[in-house]
Amino acid sequence: MKRLMPVFTVFATVALGARIELHDGRSIDTEKPRFYDSYLVTDQETIPRSQIRNIVFTLEGGQATGAASADDDVQKLLDLARNSCPRFPDSKGILLIDDGRNTLHEDRTRNYSYRMAYLVLSEARKDIGTFRHYYQEGDNEVKIHFARVIKPSGRVIELDPASVKIEVPPREDIVFFGKGKWITFTLPEIEIGDIIEYSYENIRFNPWNKDFFTAGYFFQGEDPYIYSRLVVEVPKDEYIKWKLYDTPEGMVNFTEQEEGSSKIYTWMAENVPPYIPEPNSPPAGDYLPRVDITNLQSWDALFDWYAGFEEERIKVTPQIQALVDSLITDAQTEDEKVAPIYHWLQQNIRYISIKGGAASGVSGHPAGFTLERGFGDCADKSILFSTMLEAAGIDSDPVSLGTNDEYEMLDPEMPGPYGNHAINKVFLSDTSFYLDATGGDFGGFSRYPAFDAMDQGVYSLDSRKREIEIIPVRSPENELRQYNLDLEIDEEGTLIARYQSFYEGDYETYLRYYWNYFSREEDRRLAFEQMVKRTSPDAELTSYELVNTDDIAKQMGIRMTYRIPGWVKFAGPVAIIRLPEVGERLTFDEVSLEKRNYPLAYPASEGIQHNITLKLPENWKIDYLPEEVELARPEVSYRVTYAEEEANLIRFEDFYARAERLIQPESYPAYKKLLNSITSYHEKPILVLVEER
Repeated sequence: MKRLMPVFTVFATVALGARIELHDGRSIDTEKPRFYDSYLVTDQETIPRSQIRNIVFTLEGGQATGAASADDDVQKLLDLARNSCPRFPDSKGILLIDDGRNTLHEDRTRNYSYRMAYLVLSEARKDIGTFRHYYQEGDNEVKIHFARVIKPSGRVIELDPASVKIEVPPREDIVFFGKGKWITFTLPEIEIGDIIEYSYENIRFNPWNKDFFTAGYFFQGEDPYIYSRLVVEVPKDEYIKWKLYDTPEGMVNFTEQEEGSSKIYTWMAENVPPYIPEPNSPPAGDYLPRVDITNLQSWDALFDWYAGFEEERIKVTPQIQALVDSLITDAQTEDEKVAPIYHWLQQNIRYISIKGGAASGVSGHPAGFTLERGFGDCADKSILFSTMLEAAGIDSDPVSLGTNDEYEMLDPEMPGPYGNHAINKVFLSDTSFYLDATGGDFGGFSRYPAFDAMDQGVYSLDSRKREIEIIPVRSPENELRQYNLDLEIDEEGTLIARYQSFYEGDYETYLRYYWNYFSREEDRRLAFEQMVKRTSPDAELTSYELVNTDDIAKQMGIRMTYRIPGWVKFAGPVAIIRLPEVGERLTFDEVSLEKRNYPLAYPASEGIQHNITLKLPENWKIDYLPEEVELARPEVSYRVTYAEEEANLIRFEDFYARAERLIQPESYPAYKKLLNSITSYHEKPILVLVEER
């Protein structure tokens, strides 16, 4: 396997000493220098390579054996860039060197160092020259070894240390980490054709749990990767388990070796073409080549650690008990106890995050503390929710998960700290299910028992019950949008529509959030007018009403009436009529691709139902109604009926149900065909004979 060239080409096993000549004119004599890709360690100090002009190596007795120049490294990068461009001619940029190293030390501290060299080939990639890294005082620190811009001519622009800034996150943001800061810089004078290169190190001197060590790395991205390497160094007696994902045979080379008191694992990939993003795909981590590493043989230690924190924090205080008692005064059933607590917590505990250490970071703050201050993050709210349910006599656990919109799917065979979100699993006498008292972008508006779409179809980690399981995707009936329209057409072809809609699940959550955003009545009316104009530019809104928008405990709905002059098209004695709204709602832009390499991902399942009556003038005679249709695949089904109930009254009913959240690439062509058939079906009009006009 090819390995990345070190910064300076030397033979350290032969040389017993070296003279380090710096750009500032100083010289340092050292014995047995240690060389890394981005810096050199002497017996006196660590020197970033950007400060080194030349190295002269000597044998015992002072005989010079050779020299290495920092300028040689610049030329190697320029040669690498020149040779890489013909391989990937249409790239916006090329990642020439992508080199990471995770080190676990004997004292259980750890550090991660990274060196990157990137060839800029488009305006869109100039932002690679901005570096931004988060750190938390008392936990870790970030050191920048060097950063520079290399021009095609060989001219080098070094990072000005004065341009490195420390930024504190704004305190008014919804997420606030009390000790967190950002270290950031932007390299100057970046132009197309330049190479951006930098190296940094993240030193974790106070890990949350010193017994746990995990690492991971991707070997592919939206740009070509020329050299991509991960090195993991651990003490020789450390247990290590690793696993490759989505890596074709021969793509990633692996070596393992012992060096002194350490074991060193190396994974290396070369000349990896870019992946082509597809719309509506799962998180890239679910299908890009990657490696995961863990030192845990099972989940037991992590279960014990998480559950220990949770047990300490789920304590019913007198204040919590009094609040819960007031919320469930009239409750007769378990559902009637859970629902008001769920609704209250969403709407009365604001989402803000303040983390000060492992305990609060892993499992949140004590329940009483979160209630007293009136805000917390997902972990805080899940702890408080379980505590309030305990006060009501309901069993519940906080659970961790990785959301389906941005976190790769957990592999239960690879234990380790997991997740970017915390929700709850609730256990009733005859069933169990999940609830999310925080929610996502539209949190605070989920009507029991709905919960956020981003939580569905992913693994949950329940440490108190020591269980790992997939959170089910809710059925289409639980994610239903129901539309009822009473339609009437007059002899001039004007359509009068009386509209009612009701919602379940994630879509109801979104709509309740959306309509609560409009505080002024004139803004709400304008939004309704825009809604009917999407059906026809000629549509005229005559009335509107929001149902239970402000009451999260009741099903939300919408009522409105509108009219559309000239809706019916006439061809001689034939009136051509299309039902409003249905065709728009059953048009599927997400199947625009001919084929897919990655799954088509939806937030959740989906159900759409229309119940429509259409009343015609008495002297109109129905000539043609589209035929009944029933289409079905494992992922999706659709049925529709037209019926002539009276001489001038038509009833239309349909039901669209997509049960699956992910459509796999092999199923996509047939799935696309079915959806296109639904859309095409609604291009068929109703034909009516008009006796006199």
